[in-house]
Amino acid sequence: MLRTLLRALRPARLRIPARRFTAGIAALPPTAREAFGTDATAPEAIAYNRSRVATATAVALYRSGHLLPMPDDHLDDAVRALDFPYSAPSPETRAAIRAALAVLEADYTVTVAH
Repeated sequence: MLRTLLRALRPARLRIPARRFTAGIAALPPTAREAFGTDATAPEAIAYNRSRVATATAVALYRSGHLLPMPDDHLDDAVRALDFPYSAPSPETRAAIRAALAVLEADYTVTVAH
């Protein structure tokens, strides 16, 4: 009984399997059109698609041991290396990647399992 209670009180740990940072490892969620249909406005679709690319890129960078600070050209290379269709690195995408990577780095419950 005590073990069950202690297990319930222990903080959850998210384990992300470690993989080499190579093209195509980060799977993207559906596009805005697939997720929202035709109900999304243009700004919503842009924000959604930018966020999905940025989050997948940040996870791939985190998995491969890359941490902040990172220069713009490294972030651009990461987006291009993952070969996301129609993805062109922009200042907004780089900012979103940095924000997602900062969250991953700051959350002690996120670990990379080897």
